[in-house]
Amino acid sequence: MSSEASSGSDRKWTPLEDIPSEWYDILRNPRRLRLLEELRMHRTRVSLASLTTAIVERESPDVSNGEARYNVRLSLLHNHLPRLADYGIVEWDTESGVELVDDSPLYPADLSRLLEYCRQENGEDLLEAIVHPVRLEIVSLLTEHEQPATLEYIASTLAAHDVGSTDPLQVKRMLHHVHLPTLEAVGLLEFDHDTGVVTQQDQHVQTIR
Repeated sequence: MSSEASSGSDRKWTPLEDIPSEWYDILRNPRRLRLLEELRMHRTRVSLASLTTAIVERESPDVSNGEARYNVRLSLLHNHLPRLADYGIVEWDTESGVELVDDSPLYPADLSRLLEYCRQENGEDLLEAIVHPVRLEIVSLLTEHEQPATLEYIASTLAAHDVGSTDPLQVKRMLHHVHLPTLEAVGLLEFDHDTGVVTQQDQHVQTIR
C-alpha cells in the first residue's frame, strides 16, 4: 500500500470542526479575532471603553491617540459586535459592555492559532485564504502527509470525508480552479499544473486542530 493511500484512511478531520459553517466568514477578520481573544482572557463582561483600549493597544501599541480610539470604537459598535451578536457569539450593549456567550464551540487553541496567522507579514491575506472549511483541510492534510501529494490523492481523500463534496471529480475541479490557486497565492503551497503535484511551502504555519 502506498504512503498516500495509507495516510488518507487514518486522518483525523478536526480543524474547527465544531463551529457552524457560517462562522468562517466572521473569523477571517483580524480585529474580530483580537476582540474574541480579549473577551476570553477576561472571562467576564468587559466595558466598551476597556475593550476599545485593549484593541488599540494590540493593533497600534505606539499610537494611542483619540482618533485611533474613535475609529476602533466605531468599528466595534457598527461592525464587529453586531456581527458577532448576530451569530450568537457575544452579548453586548453600550451600557453594560460585552461578554462571550457560554459554551462557544470556538476553542481557545483554535483562536490562538488563527491569531498566529494574523501576526505573519501577510497576515490578513493569509487569514482570508486559509479560514475556509476546505482550505483548512488541505493545509492540514499536507502537513500530516509530510511530502508532496498529487491532486488526485487530495481530491479523493477530501471526498472520502465529505469535505466540500463526496464526488472526487467535483472536488478535483474546485481544487484545481479555486482552492489550490488561492493557497498558492499566499505562499502556503506550490501547485504544478503539469504534473498535478502539490507541495507545501510554509512548514511554519500551524494547522488548526
